[in-house]
Amino acid sequence: MPSEDPIAEDAYDELAEQYDADLKTDAYNAYLEFPGTSSLIPDVEGARVLDAGCGTGFYTEWLVEEGAEVVGVDVSEEMLALAREKVGDDTEFHRADLGEPLDFLDDDSFDGVVSALVLGYVEDWGAVFEEFARVLRPGGFLVFSTGHPVDTFEEGGDGNYFQVERRTKDWGVDVPYYRRPFSAMVNPLLDVGFRLDRVLEPQPTDEFREQRPERYEKESTNPVFVCLRATLAE
Repeated sequence: MPSEDPIAEDAYDELAEQYDADLKTDAYNAYLEFPGTSSLIPDVEGARVLDAGCGTGFYTEWLVEEGAEVVGVDVSEEMLALAREKVGDDTEFHRADLGEPLDFLDDDSFDGVVSALVLGYVEDWGAVFEEFARVLRPGGFLVFSTGHPVDTFEEGGDGNYFQVERRTKDWGVDVPYYRRPFSAMVNPLLDVGFRLDRVLEPQPTDEFREQRPERYEKESTNPVFVCLRATLAE
């Protein structure tokens, strides 16, 4: 996960073990977000992929199993430690803040970038997309997911939909995040040379219904996440 805020970084370190456990069992991650995001990721056999905001390595592990050479970056040392245990020594990990330049990564050095449920914690998407464009080879892909702007706006219950607004989630510790309109998700992407290929608003799977029957009807008719795939212009 990224952080432009030392408070958030401390929160991610404190949450690391619980976060990792929840990823394995939580219906929203396993049976709503993951099926949507992973369906947008192209064949990565032999590809070099950046897992941007890798957390405890959930997507890193999956990408490695799919045949990719993965570099994982995250701001939380505690989460990175769990990711290293999960994936092993053959995968490269770095502590890095997506709110800052990724200076240690070379230009044109990746075939793809995956960033799942991470960018909602970064304020300036223009800067992070510019970095993704820099490290990607021409024609490389970017797949990312985030909270759906309809859901995140209703979650707060007030404010201005059309502004990027800082909010806080209570996960036992306060975790700051940013909600933004859909235009503020897409336009920074286009501004730095990406072509938008696909937008997916995932709906819950049958497994979700089995695990969370009391939430299935609501989440089947109200968006929770949005997943996007883009290609860097050649």
